[in-house]
Amino acid sequence: MRRLATLALAALATAAPAHATFPGSSGRIAAAAKGDVFRAIITLPPMGSARGRNVRFLRDCQLSESGQPDSGDCSIRYRSPSWAPGGRRLAFDSGPAIALVSSDRSGYRQLNAVTSDDGEPAYAPTGSALAFTGRVGSRRDLYVRGTAGGTGIPIARRAASPDWSSRNRIAFVRRGTIYSVTPRGGRLRRIARGSAPSWSPSGRSIAVARRGGIYVARADGHGLRRVLRCSGCRTPVFSPNGRMLVYKKNGLVVARATDGKRLRTIIEDVRGGFDASEPAWQPRQ
Repeated sequence: MRRLATLALAALATAAPAHATFPGSSGRIAAAAKGDVFRAIITLPPMGSARGRNVRFLRDCQLSESGQPDSGDCSIRYRSPSWAPGGRRLAFDSGPAIALVSSDRSGYRQLNAVTSDDGEPAYAPTGSALAFTGRVGSRRDLYVRGTAGGTGIPIARRAASPDWSSRNRIAFVRRGTIYSVTPRGGRLRRIARGSAPSWSPSGRSIAVARRGGIYVARADGHGLRRVLRCSGCRTPVFSPNGRMLVYKKNGLVVARATDGKRLRTIIEDVRGGFDASEPAWQPRQ
């Protein structure tokens, strides 16, 4: 773990500055991280001092210098973290199955796999269910399942990047267009062109990544406006109070949601040595 902390400290920015965010106060930002000697789900303070001791590893695999497993759990993948309402639990893509872990690192468990490759989990506003994508032949479909286990219910075909709003709509991407659907399936509602949809805490608006920047629209897709002009910005996510966004751009950046003004870079990528992506913002009650 000492090597993990050392590498993370070297990658953190010292200058001032994926998933639906449920309402609450702004907690820590989770991310999928990888480096030369580790793979992990980490959490970071959104606006505080970016120091190595503030990086927490919820689950990790440490590798030797030769790239062989050294410690931690190297049998799984570390992708797509998603906070539950209240911020006490987190789901992530662990490979063929979805895994759950508490914010204090306890209670880790893998759910039974529904398809040959379950991934991209997104919590329901009740905290008792997940939306996720699963592989069916050569395509990925959208499913809903309970967090206690059991089977999954298919609700839409050819889907990616699901996100479940506090108003109980699930957004997803199909061939470059964002749609929403109820947890029971049925008629799709087109929202906008783009990728990486992320609902606001109220569920009344949604952030999307598009060519030229990050945009926000109402839940029905109307009123689309660019809040941040940016080339290569990805995976925008609202803060739990709805006032800020975190997004991926050579690291993880926090900006104002109203006008895109950059507030802080909380962690930077190091080419060939460290990468943090797929942020999720913890809501605290």
